Amino acid sequence: MKRTILAIASCVFLVSCGGVGTNTGTPAPGATEQKVEDKPISVTSSEYYKKYQENEVAADNLYKGKKILITGKIESINKDVTDDVYVSLSGEGEISFDVQCHLSEPGKAAELKKGQKITILGTGEGMVIGFPQVKDCSIQ
Repeated sequence: MKRTILAIASCVFLVSCGGVGTNTGTPAPGATEQKVEDKPISVTSSEYYKKYQENEVAADNLYKGKKILITGKIESINKDVTDDVYVSLSGEGEISFDVQCHLSEPGKAAELKKGQKITILGTGEGMVIGFPQVKDCSIQ
């Protein structure tokens, strides 16, 4: 009797500690994995630019690969060397810096005007040759 109780207690202990089972950390076939959509980081073009000028590594940790909702004034509407369309944003009342936002829908660039204030949703891409980048941008 004591052996039976001891065996049952041992099994209960092992199961409660996770010592028995085949949990591999992957969902069972057919199970749906729920993804929580990250809320975009709201920032002005001035703040985004300033963070990259202060410390590129820290700014990458904060923004790179993450959804960014960036607001600023259009400084210019351009194409790069591969004909990809991007919008350069400057800060309110400031000149001589740009945050480059590469558009996912280049046709929308024809509707924009220099000096216009816009908000763009994109993904932080780091800094290239001194210019902070945002990719896959859509105009909000």
